[in-house]
Amino acid sequence: MNSPKTVAPHSESKKLLSLPTREAEQLFQSYEKQQQLEILSATRNPKSREKLYYLVPDCTELIQESPTEEVLQVLDTMLGTGLASVLLPCLSNEQFEELLDIAVWRDGKLDEESLDLWLFELSECERDDLGRFLRELDIRLLAVLLHGRVALKDDHSGMLLEAGYLDPGSSAIDYADERARAICNAMWEADDEIFVAFIQELFLIDTEGNIKDELAAVFDAVQADRAERVAARDREAGIDITESDLIEKVDLESLTFDDDKDDDDEDE
Repeated sequence: MNSPKTVAPHSESKKLLSLPTREAEQLFQSYEKQQQLEILSATRNPKSREKLYYLVPDCTELIQESPTEEVLQVLDTMLGTGLASVLLPCLSNEQFEELLDIAVWRDGKLDEESLDLWLFELSECERDDLGRFLRELDIRLLAVLLHGRVALKDDHSGMLLEAGYLDPGSSAIDYADERARAICNAMWEADDEIFVAFIQELFLIDTEGNIKDELAAVFDAVQADRAERVAARDREAGIDITESDLIEKVDLESLTFDDDKDDDDEDE
């Protein structure tokens, strides 16, 4: 059995990206999977990394064996375009949960704009894939985000909900914007039980008396669960630096992924 040929991941990445598509596909597919992963990791520009994923007929396995942070960098360049729905189904359930734990929180606080964009991308996915991801998503998080944008009109809505007569097109539901309506329609089409659970969560928030306090309590519970998941993943990976320590020491907004800059640094 021939041993795999040795490759320099960074230079091989540049070579692949410079070739015509068909030649690049043949070359990339000639590598062992571990070599492909090393080339992907060495490709710092997310858009270039995306091109490399497409050099295999089905990139699901490569996506699932890539670090979640590297996949997130690629998906983040597509947010708001609907194009992320092409790669999202390749994620494993565990990756999706980890991705959201990273992507929709900033300094321990929920980034509602980011979550809204991710929900839009999810609503563009095939319904089987969307249903799979919704089952990994904390419904309470949806309720916090969409409270005020999806509203039950009156107390009679609770009876309709209990009787199973509520769906996204029901006259008992008001939508503040079309994106909220689209998200609810997609949720219903993917898994009507999850949609009902979401509406129930909204109804509970609205009937608990002090809505502001109830929203804060729900958010605190979601935040605590997320912190526990992050800590568990860090322990499993042998990481002893906390997320707050990382934020304090590293300005994530200043990081760039410019292959050209890497090349200049290497030439020096």
